[in-house]
Amino acid sequence: MAVIATTAACSTNILHGIDERAANDATAALERAGIGAEKLPDEGAQSGSGASYTIRVAHGDGTRAVDLLAALGLPRDKRRGFAETYGQPSLIPTPSEERARYLDATAGEIERTLEMVDGIVSARVHLVLEETDPLAVDAKPKSAARAAVLLKARPGAAPIAAADVQKLVAGSVAGLEATAVGVVVTSAADPSEATAAALAPLGPLRMSPGTRPLLVGAVVAALLVLALLATLLLVTARRLAALERAAGEDGARLPRPAAPQS
Repeated sequence: MAVIATTAACSTNILHGIDERAANDATAALERAGIGAEKLPDEGAQSGSGASYTIRVAHGDGTRAVDLLAALGLPRDKRRGFAETYGQPSLIPTPSEERARYLDATAGEIERTLEMVDGIVSARVHLVLEETDPLAVDAKPKSAARAAVLLKARPGAAPIAAADVQKLVAGSVAGLEATAVGVVVTSAADPSEATAAALAPLGPLRMSPGTRPLLVGAVVAALLVLALLATLLLVTARRLAALERAAGEDGARLPRPAAPQS
């Protein structure tokens, strides 16, 4: 019971209200980095696909765990693709509303595709569709389509070339030329630096700061149990010795039987 109480007191929530897939991704990333994590269903949350979860880690590993997940871009933001955008149709959509919904859905689908590339932590896409002048005789667009892409990649070489990103985006939007797609790549935080932590000494051992309180609590609980057992043994031994002395004194006070006469 003491170990359980110590463990609960030394843990902290780092994520709350996330879906099961995001919870599994975060837990796996933390475990690979040597940070113990626990996935717990939220109280009162519904079961099935709508369930939500909380991730808990040791209190000493809280900051390190948050930095690691931020460096890895976890949990990922929910992207609104065509299924999500048009899954809830508007009652009376205006042309401008339909245009905005189409742009939002298209950008969400492109962001999902880019984030599937290994090494891409997050992707943001901004689209501007071409505008035509209805009064123009040749029906030339008043302004050409263009796009801007911001990628956050892990440190090192770019996981995908800018030209490939331009081709992918231009191929997803009608009337968009690859040269009209601007691509900016930034470096995310290094996960190895986020997971690096000074080891805390504990006698001849060295361990992470989050593990140290748990081990100290377990050792203290074990010492308390041993002390309690030693006290019980000492009390029991004294009582037995007292009973033996009392039995010897009673035997000495009893009268000896007389010798038989011949």
